[in-house]
Amino acid sequence: MQQCLIYNNSLRFSRATYGVLLLIAVLIHNQWLVLAVAVLTILGAFSLKLNIPYQFHVLIFKKKSNPTPKELGELNFVAAATGLLLLVGFALIYFNKFVDFAWVYLLIVDLMIFLACFVGFCVATLMYIFLKNCLAKLIYNQRNH
Repeated sequence: MQQCLIYNNSLRFSRATYGVLLLIAVLIHNQWLVLAVAVLTILGAFSLKLNIPYQFHVLIFKKKSNPTPKELGELNFVAAATGLLLLVGFALIYFNKFVDFAWVYLLIVDLMIFLACFVGFCVATLMYIFLKNCLAKLIYNQRNH
């Protein structure tokens, strides 16, 4: 898979920024802020250059840390999955379906963002690895039959 160089501190800053914005959105019940965070997160799935908080942090602190290689597909999958989860929460609130559940759901998504940010445990990364391994086994089995 294609690798890219990533600044881990900048990635953590980006996740923390999205987490704080989402927490503010949940606390003040602002569905439009949820949508804004979802759109910003999804933009980061298309290109790391579109991840605004990441690029801001890199611009300021680039010389203080060394980049590490990371799989580009993993970064894109994590950003897209997070954005999709946020869009689901926004849609539930916007269409007035299970609104109380949607705010709790968004709070759980926010907790997962903070977990990835501060602890380094990302559920979306685990999903990516699992799906990648399942796909690899499927392709391997089809080639050998």
